[in-house]
Amino acid sequence: MNTHTPETYIEAMRTALSSGDFNKAQQLSVEALEHYPDNEDIKKCAYILAPAKVTSVKRDDIDRVGWKKSREWISKQRRERHYLNQWVGVRDGELLATGSSLDEVVDQIGDTKDVLLTVIY
Repeated sequence: MNTHTPETYIEAMRTALSSGDFNKAQQLSVEALEHYPDNEDIKKCAYILAPAKVTSVKRDDIDRVGWKKSREWISKQRRERHYLNQWVGVRDGELLATGSSLDEVVDQIGDTKDVLLTVIY
């Protein structure tokens, strides 16, 4: 029987994060989501603490002219310190969208086929 409330799970996650124990916080978020799948705060914590999703592109696609233009555009923005700490979506060297998160940029673009998505550091 689960004696934790959503609030106690969230507090335990905060404590784990404060002590630098990311793995424990992630484990707690998974457990909390199992017990409270409809709780918005728990879903938000689980989303934030979920492992990163990595996608890859076939090498043939990376070598296309459009990808090269997009990589050059991103390099220029980094050198000139534009769009710092923002997510960007670039296709064929043209900026399509900017945002504070990947989800925000994807929502603006819609179809991300042939779009280079990255953060400008």
